[in-house]
Amino acid sequence: MPSIAFIVSHSSAGGAQELWSNIAETFAARGHQVFLVAFYPYKGEVRKTQTISWKYILKRKPVGIADQIAAFLRLARFLRSTNVEYAFTALPAANVVVPLAAAFARCRTKVITSHHGPAETYNRLLRKADAVVSKLTRVSKIVCVSNTVAESLVVERGDCRKRIVIKNALSVPIESLISSLLEKYPPNARCGRTVVATGRLARQKNYKMLLRAAVHMPDVRIRIVGTGPEEADLKDLAETLGVANRIEFLGFRQREDAISILAQGDVFVQPSLYEGHSLALVEAAKLGIPLVVTNVPVQVEAITASDGSRCGIAVELNDARALAETILDLLRRKDLYNQYVARAQQLGEEFSFGTMIAQYERLLA
Repeated sequence: MPSIAFIVSHSSAGGAQELWSNIAETFAARGHQVFLVAFYPYKGEVRKTQTISWKYILKRKPVGIADQIAAFLRLARFLRSTNVEYAFTALPAANVVVPLAAAFARCRTKVITSHHGPAETYNRLLRKADAVVSKLTRVSKIVCVSNTVAESLVVERGDCRKRIVIKNALSVPIESLISSLLEKYPPNARCGRTVVATGRLARQKNYKMLLRAAVHMPDVRIRIVGTGPEEADLKDLAETLGVANRIEFLGFRQREDAISILAQGDVFVQPSLYEGHSLALVEAAKLGIPLVVTNVPVQVEAITASDGSRCGIAVELNDARALAETILDLLRRKDLYNQYVARAQQLGEEFSFGTMIAQYERLLA
């Protein structure tokens, strides 16, 4: 069987890292020699894996050109010495650097890059570099986690025949965890007033919209799982808005803990400016939690079932009052709430880990 490396820029607790970990562990269980690689560790928020340890090219984030050159040479050495046949990459820097390192090393590695967010959201220079590198014969396929992401590549680059859409799904252990949580917290038995959001406290997630919505929901508690660069600003905003006593910033949690917190919520809110194909939303759908997102193309696609039915509610971007009214409507009207529980469950049933793995395995042909 071929040896495979799953490579990211850093090992933070993000969706791409979670997905790569899940796929890597599955491939390893099927007999492949697998490496889980990051250019450097990301502070303390490293996504833990069950069976495969992270391998780091550098011990810390590269600072300056000397570190960057060292990282490039070490990566090339790694690809050559391990005789990796396929390298799956995620995050913009890895999508650019790995194909170049493989070419420099003159090894047999075929690179399959992936995009987990719309192309226009990437750093401008990395976008241009990726557009050039993706045309190399070294890059065999480009995985996009949603149709919206795939279409963004066409807008950015024109014809892009290497694209393939593979939507995200949850691993078997996570599915089992969710099944046990559903027994403990049955969807139709919920009667609280708790909103849950999960994800890094970063600009992309647009949590300021949710905090401003809290002003209009005086009897609703909001729990946010995650940490990130906007944490201090968000806490300050909560104080300024007078809602800090109803907002819980729960910090970074390993995935199992985060899902357990999610299962105890009544409404899942994802007010993001953009996403790729959010694993948090998939988790909430599997748990039968009503889904509220922003009305941007990638989010609307995420809550739309294969038959075209809308399985969640999309609110106009940055309309905090509309977000609050939507949440309150769900919490006040049991019939509407149960309707969106059923719709979330319908959406959740469409995500199959086995199907996703089969699609990734076909890329090894």
